[in-house]
Amino acid sequence: MTEKSIPNGTRLWDEILKAIVDAMPEQLFSLFKEVFGKEYPKGTPIILLGTESSTYQENPDAPPSSRLSDIALLVNGTDYYHLECQMHNDQDMVIRMVAYDLHFAMQHTAEAEQEGNGVVMRFPRSVVIYPENNRKIPESLHCRIIFQDGSEHFYQIPTVRIQSYSLEEIHEKHLNLFIPYVLLRLRPRLKNKIKNPLTRKELTEFIGEVMIILGNELEQGYLTRKEYDDYVNLFRRAAEKVFEKHEDFRKEADRMTKPIIELPSVLQKRLYEENDELIARNKALMADNDALMESNDALMESNDALMESNDALMANNDALMANNDALMADKNALLADLAEKDAQLARMKELLRQHHILECV
Repeated sequence: MTEKSIPNGTRLWDEILKAIVDAMPEQLFSLFKEVFGKEYPKGTPIILLGTESSTYQENPDAPPSSRLSDIALLVNGTDYYHLECQMHNDQDMVIRMVAYDLHFAMQHTAEAEQEGNGVVMRFPRSVVIYPENNRKIPESLHCRIIFQDGSEHFYQIPTVRIQSYSLEEIHEKHLNLFIPYVLLRLRPRLKNKIKNPLTRKELTEFIGEVMIILGNELEQGYLTRKEYDDYVNLFRRAAEKVFEKHEDFRKEADRMTKPIIELPSVLQKRLYEENDELIARNKALMADNDALMESNDALMESNDALMESNDALMANNDALMANNDALMADKNALLADLAEKDAQLARMKELLRQHHILECV
């Protein structure tokens, strides 16, 4: 995960979540356990799905357009999830979620029933994540949908309010994907400097606790070294945004999250791990290369067979041409013979005519 891949504007908070999902999607498993009570072991297959859907079916007469949701994925080949990151308490969010989930179901889950002529669409497990603190955010978003036949459905999806979790809860539940957002809980104290201003000592202690949590997660195997580094990088980017107008706090956050000098033993361990990763990657590349070579050999054999078939067709064509030449020669000889016989017949007719004339005389 590179720093250039994460924007630094208003989209930063959305893109942080997308970056985590893209680089280390298994970090979502702790969130799924927390929100849906669904547990997955490490190594469970995850497929990231497209998030763009057409709005044509809503209004075919309108100019072509599309809707882009945040995150959609398929876990274990059976479970669909849809995640949205929302900074503000938007009252229309539930309407957009209904639209997102409907299009998601149409695109990914619509299928004919085994019995009957109907179609089944399954909505994904959806959740809206609110990174910033807002006491007006409900525990769930809901909407009562009334269909044309009078039947009703109560559409309801949970919300996740990151700032309602203490650092201890985040650590206990391994909700590491919340880490880059925890500095947002300090932002109100930056704006209100009179009643409860943030002090440098408090910031230092807060960041120190965050770094301890990440270090423990690394030691206990909940994070790889690369994932640890990614989280620190994202936390630094979040600090740049939160403290963009507070240079002293930004420098303190930068100082505490800078990579420290590695001891030789730690450096050696990390290099061995990186070397093992390179060897595994090289083996995978070699396997891919062998598969490509086998495919190339098969193509070469197929090409040789095609060449042999072409040579046979050419030889057959030459034989046909030779046979045609022979037939033409026979035809020409026959025509010449017929012409000679016609000439002989003409001569005989002439002789008979002259003989008849003499008899008459």
